[in-house]
Amino acid sequence: MPEALQDRLRRLRREEGATALAEPPPSAVPAPESLDRLEETLLGERAPLLSIKDRLQRLVTVAAQRTRPVVSWPALEDLAPGRPVSNSRGEFFLSEVDLPIEHLHGDVALSRLRTADAANVKVLAGELDLPGFDLASTVFLDTETTGLSGGSGTAAFLVGVGFADGDRFRVRQYFMRDYHEEPAQLLALASDLARFSSVVTFNGKMFDLPLLEARYALQRERFPLDGAPHLDLLHPARRLWKARLESCRLQSLENALLHVRRNGDVPGDEIPHIYFDYVRRRDPRALARIFHHNRLDILSLAALSALACQWVSEAGWAEDPRDIVSLGRVFERAQLHDRGAEEYRRALGADGEARGFALLRLAARAKREGAYESAVAFWEEAAAVGEWTALRELAMHYEHRLHDIERALRTVETAFAHLHTVDERSAQRARQDLTRRRERLVRKLNA
Repeated sequence: MPEALQDRLRRLRREEGATALAEPPPSAVPAPESLDRLEETLLGERAPLLSIKDRLQRLVTVAAQRTRPVVSWPALEDLAPGRPVSNSRGEFFLSEVDLPIEHLHGDVALSRLRTADAANVKVLAGELDLPGFDLASTVFLDTETTGLSGGSGTAAFLVGVGFADGDRFRVRQYFMRDYHEEPAQLLALASDLARFSSVVTFNGKMFDLPLLEARYALQRERFPLDGAPHLDLLHPARRLWKARLESCRLQSLENALLHVRRNGDVPGDEIPHIYFDYVRRRDPRALARIFHHNRLDILSLAALSALACQWVSEAGWAEDPRDIVSLGRVFERAQLHDRGAEEYRRALGADGEARGFALLRLAARAKREGAYESAVAFWEEAAAVGEWTALRELAMHYEHRLHDIERALRTVETAFAHLHTVDERSAQRARQDLTRRRERLVRKLNA
């Protein structure tokens, strides 16, 4: 067979095979009139100019869409007061709530922020060199994140800030509806934060601010509050109220001190899961609870800051003996020893641990000032209520100042008898200390 004829036959076979692949077999193709009826029913029109394959594909797509359930979620702005906002980096969602500055959050009016002395913030922080810190011009910040453990993969999908502005207290919440909105969210947040010279958080030194610094670093930008004076209220709150309260979590403090009761609040460990579910399904209904949770956190942060400053500035706010001695320790830590002593003297009318602690602190001050007679009197009172450390101080006084070894040894033996009232860990350290002291005193007596 001539070569040219063979080439033509091979080419015809290839074209025949390609046609077979492109078109469905005749048995699978509906009659032309049936196809026309289907198109008119589903599409409202015929498409005779398209191939049979394309006409069938159009029908399959429309049929699949009709059988798929259509879900209509409410709009996010219908659930959280806010709107989408655009800037040079894209779009994000901004929620804004304005309250009168006289608004009562629990028992505390936010207007107390105006009367909070900057010096009281220094006392609370225990940082006397803390630069000017005016709560009335400070930003209160709290984040909701995609994880609770931090790390470079954790993002702050919602950043809430609150601040006093004239006769209003404003809460703004910057929300990224998906990860691609983070640059726009952070740009808008930076613009607002640049107006403030100081910040208040709750555990923000360990979590919120380092997290935001990392997110800005990923954008190759500097965090706007980097180096700004920072009051992390968690630590002053523990110093003031831990002796009385079982928990110093923000919600525990607002409940005990502000008398704020949250109804239907979302637990913190559920927040990342709710956000991931929103990103996946776009159902914003559960997000309303997160916005509300974050807004309450900011209001509680502001109200507790004002209340803590008031405890420092006005005598008599602390009534429970445990709070009184805690306030005394706050003053001592801030090197306000006279004010600390005043609180300790107030606690002398109480019973139990608060009175014993106050006696020990007053004795320590007297010792520091060289007033040993007063110190001994305080130690003896403290020893009478079971404070073994007072007995140790008395033993040291008898041994080193009065050189009365026998009396010092008797005092050590009395201290041993009091160790059953001490917790096991402290008792172990006390037993080691007293044992060494007794051995030394016995050697001196036998010398």
